[in-house]
Amino acid sequence: MELSEVPEEAEFSMGDQYLRKELHNQFGGQRQYGISTPKDHSFILVFTDTESEEHGYRDHFRDDGIFIYSGEGRVGDMTMDGGNERIRDHHENNDSLHVFELVAEQNGADVHSYVGEYEHIGHYWEEDYDDNDDLRDVIRFKLAPVGGPDLEIEESEARDLSEEELFERAKQATSSAQTTSSSSTETERRNYTRSNVVKEFALRTADGVCQGCKEKAPFKGKDGNWFLEVHHLHRRSDGGPDDPENVIALCPNCHRRRHHGKDGDEFNEKLVKRVEDRNKELLNN
Repeated sequence: MELSEVPEEAEFSMGDQYLRKELHNQFGGQRQYGISTPKDHSFILVFTDTESEEHGYRDHFRDDGIFIYSGEGRVGDMTMDGGNERIRDHHENNDSLHVFELVAEQNGADVHSYVGEYEHIGHYWEEDYDDNDDLRDVIRFKLAPVGGPDLEIEESEARDLSEEELFERAKQATSSAQTTSSSSTETERRNYTRSNVVKEFALRTADGVCQGCKEKAPFKGKDGNWFLEVHHLHRRSDGGPDDPENVIALCPNCHRRRHHGKDGDEFNEKLVKRVEDRNKELLNN
């Protein structure tokens, strides 16, 4: 694993991997908390492990690109102070918000990959269990990528596009995300964001068949379509967030095999090859 040198300022590159302890050596901040607020710096470091649900933390990236991040506090009700308050008020305080995802360990030290700069667009409360298995109130922050969900097409238009056209629109959406600014307010729309165009492409090409085990999807969802989950072959934090060359549709069993199975990494390599073959066939038609 190739690690990146920690920069002197908070100028990180998507997918770069750092030892967390070296980030703290450079900038300071709390070493044991998910929310680190280095003294004398106008930025906040947010650390997440999306593979873990310990302490009631259930961090995940939604299909629309929004990152759901659990607040700090392992026992009892979470409170809107400390690091939680700093996230909520980071706009007002002119703090930037940088997200890092746990991807490995090296000699017992955590390795985190840089996911990107995010901004707080809202939060909500829900019940979950703490370290003592007691039910408590938990904060879930809604964080949007700066320059986030951008290119949109109407839902009806997405249905009318061919697989080849969906592929091209999804590629356009991925590249345009680097230059389009985002709003700090969240609105509910029936448009397809960048992530949803990519998701639609993965599901359309699968046609109701799991691309892992090659079996029919196990059941139909509430929308009446065969239910499959869209898997990112390379994590968002590895620089592969939303791209038609980085997604495949799997049944829930195969999806969990990838993330929790003993042969998960080997299985993912097979999926990578299947996606390469799928896209070559699609583009050569």
